[in-house]
Amino acid sequence: MKIILISLLSILFFTVNTFALDTSTETGKTQRQDFERSKSLKKSKEERESRGKRKSDTITTGIDKQTQETIKAIGQAMSQSEADIVLSLETIFIDKIAEFESTNTSENTKLFKTCKIITQPKLAKDFGLTAEVRSGVIDVIKADYLSKAAMSNSYIKNITNEQALKDYRNCLTAYGAIIAQAFINLTEDLADLKIAVSKDRDGNISVNGLGYDDFILLANAALDKAIQTDITNQTIKRISERALNDNNFCQFDRSVENIKCGSSLIILGTKPQLYISGIHWFGERFGGYQGSYKVSKAWSYQDAIEKMKTTSKYSKFASEVSRFAEDLESQGKTKEAMLVRKKAFELMKSNKQAVSPAKLLPGL
Repeated sequence: MKIILISLLSILFFTVNTFALDTSTETGKTQRQDFERSKSLKKSKEERESRGKRKSDTITTGIDKQTQETIKAIGQAMSQSEADIVLSLETIFIDKIAEFESTNTSENTKLFKTCKIITQPKLAKDFGLTAEVRSGVIDVIKADYLSKAAMSNSYIKNITNEQALKDYRNCLTAYGAIIAQAFINLTEDLADLKIAVSKDRDGNISVNGLGYDDFILLANAALDKAIQTDITNQTIKRISERALNDNNFCQFDRSVENIKCGSSLIILGTKPQLYISGIHWFGERFGGYQGSYKVSKAWSYQDAIEKMKTTSKYSKFASEVSRFAEDLESQGKTKEAMLVRKKAFELMKSNKQAVSPAKLLPGL
């Protein structure tokens, strides 16, 4: 009996140990499988993340390169001196005034519609100071009379309508004052925008850092301001008012085309001239000012912003800047619009973080 009991206990112990060993072996096998699976998943994840980072780095590098190439191309255009053109003070403002003479767009531009100094300048014959009876036929007696009257500086009122000549003088006076004020406005706007300019002894001004299209927009805005807000420069205002209120008689100044009215001298012709108290008020000078601008036609901040729309990095920002600047222009804030475009391009050129376009004009 004792032998049988010992045998049963031996069998039971062997069975239990065998089961425990099998269980331990199976558990170890499962743990190793789990570890290998975890290691494999981790490796797979790391490989995916590595590929993603390499792809992201490649895209970022591509964006930076694309942006840099665009900015480089704009910079090259900005430095193309061979594309520079010279604009006289007359060229800058006269063309716009000619448009006002043709279209009566507002109350403030009625002066131009009435005077038509640019599109329909008056000759001596328009004031009756001619001996021509009809085309090709001259009254020799009247021709001799006018010639002698001119050489003797005779008074106009005895020969023709003096008030018509004074009205013409007043038109020339107003034109000269407006263009002079526009020139001052433009000079101030360039300074506000921190645009580098250099001036030689003849008054020729080289504009660095502003393209032709931007410059013309700024010039037109300066002219509009001179028209809308009247004359603010006290010297220009004082001299022009003195001429407008001069009621002295008009007389010839040794020529039928030269008419002196008080302190003013009118020179009639297809390119009329006016002097007030010896100051060249209209013609080659305006309100005494003379000069020309040298600007580049190869680029503009407008064009630069449009080009930056094609870059992945600044596409959205450039579009926002463009819309914001256009809204400012629609409000008559051309200088502010120019400043926004200029600051935005400088930000992109420096590879800085984009901001809200409104933040480019603090306090607006």
